[in-house]
Amino acid sequence: MQLTERILAGKGDIKADTILEHCRIINVNTKEILNADIAIQSGYIVGIGDVSGLRDANTRIIDVNHYYVCPGLLDGHVHFESSMVTLSRFARKALEHGTTGIVIDPHEIANVLGRQGIELVLEEAKSLPLNIFVAVSSCVPATPFETSGASLDAADVRSLIDNEMVVGLGEVMDFPGVLSGDAGKLAMIQAARERRLVVDGHAPGLMGPDLWGYMAAGISSDHESLTYEEALEKLRLGMKLMLREGSAAKCLENFLPRLLEEGVSLENVFFVTDDKHPEDLLAGYMDAIVRKAIALGLDPLDAISMCTINTARHYRIDHLVGSISIGRSADLVILDDLEEFSIHSVIAGGTTIAPIEAQIPVFNYPDHVLDTIRYREIKPQDLQLIYAPGSSVSVNVIKVFPDQIFTEKDNAKLVTDGSGVLLPDANRDILSTAVIERHGKNGNIGQGFVSGFGLKSGAFAQSIGHDSHNVVVTGTNHADMALAANAIKEMKGGIVLVQDKEVLDSLSLPFAGLLSPDPVEEVALELDGLHGTIKEMGCTLPAPFITHSFIALPVIPKLRLTDMGLFDVERFEMIDVVSGNAIS
Repeated sequence: MQLTERILAGKGDIKADTILEHCRIINVNTKEILNADIAIQSGYIVGIGDVSGLRDANTRIIDVNHYYVCPGLLDGHVHFESSMVTLSRFARKALEHGTTGIVIDPHEIANVLGRQGIELVLEEAKSLPLNIFVAVSSCVPATPFETSGASLDAADVRSLIDNEMVVGLGEVMDFPGVLSGDAGKLAMIQAARERRLVVDGHAPGLMGPDLWGYMAAGISSDHESLTYEEALEKLRLGMKLMLREGSAAKCLENFLPRLLEEGVSLENVFFVTDDKHPEDLLAGYMDAIVRKAIALGLDPLDAISMCTINTARHYRIDHLVGSISIGRSADLVILDDLEEFSIHSVIAGGTTIAPIEAQIPVFNYPDHVLDTIRYREIKPQDLQLIYAPGSSVSVNVIKVFPDQIFTEKDNAKLVTDGSGVLLPDANRDILSTAVIERHGKNGNIGQGFVSGFGLKSGAFAQSIGHDSHNVVVTGTNHADMALAANAIKEMKGGIVLVQDKEVLDSLSLPFAGLLSPDPVEEVALELDGLHGTIKEMGCTLPAPFITHSFIALPVIPKLRLTDMGLFDVERFEMIDVVSGNAIS
């Protein structure tokens, strides 16, 4: 819609194509509810109030019947790849749940496919009715202590950042690089700042002078606070606080009630998911967060504001989306009930979203994105650690927790067999784990031990391993682990469960080894089957594949495993599996 047309439509010289009558408008600009009509022309809001002068015989009239109408919801930070489906499939479910805009950082795809991967995402995004805004990935790979399929440097960022869909630089996970003045990292930040774009942060546990230095670079938000005190300090210092309620990590219950109790202003707070697994996406998206926030005591108007205008203002896109205002995109959620935030229907860009399947075209992907698993056949001995035969060895163990992505550093005594193979101990919930470089770069395999899964037999592997997405395999024995790893290669990516040298179940994710082109419903059904099978294998975690995927992420405390070996995040250095041995 050209600017002239918009002006003429607002004046009434061009009549509206759609008018919503008898609305109870949630006005997030003034935090009030208005009884008014809404006029729409070519996907934009051109009139609010008495819009009778903007209609003619051709205007489509929708009687809202005094239902509440709120702005389309926004997810302020999401890696859509965590849904295990393509962007087009993700968009379908997002719109059905009243989310009409998302800010994506496609660094999962970028770690596999590089700049071309981001460009492919941008191309696909143009075909969708969902408003997609992009924060260009700043840390590909996240650290130099892992092998990714590709890397992005400052020149790549500069080439991507001028795209009209780009709203900022994605989460700067490499805070040690920022604090040490890494020239490449600072060049990325400078490129965003020169264009007056936001720079999003990622700084778990960072407080005091280190946080000051990090923020002084111009980094303006964070979603990784480990404690309420840390989150409040960041907010007080001028950071925008992203309250994350995703599939892998949740903070709403821990943070929101205390913010309300202490009377902290929420103007600089907004909601994000960071990740959304397929079964959770089916159950609800940003609408589920709004409902939960209201249930925790937040006023509905404030909850809606934190999921709309607050997000839009942070990314400086509030002139486009985030409110029911003149000149903004006609993204509207019609509610049966405000307190329950029950969705009656959704309008995106002036179009009613139903039936959703008919409105989103199928996107054709190039063949090269479906062939990204490249390593030799894995043998059991490739996954073993060898020490003196018949000895007892003290080892560092990665300890994982339910519904958390941070880990603890634990220690345990393990024994070697007659060949010197250091053995896992399923009876004590200490499993062997390995990260296999899968991009065809060097053939690295990092070995270690993990506890917290509760697996009693067999092994499981997946090509989702944040953020470099090497293959992560964990099990009670090395033979089943090797079989699982080889099955991943054969199926070109996905999740595999193995027991007694037999593949029990699997989920194929051929797009970059991360995504399925199938509908969310089908992927969720298959994933549900995997959850049932791994539970039968003894696993006690509610979301084992999410937890497993973060074992390899060396920017979240405390202990991680990459294809290069065991990594101590707090010391920011590689360490030996055997306790006390540091690696230079």
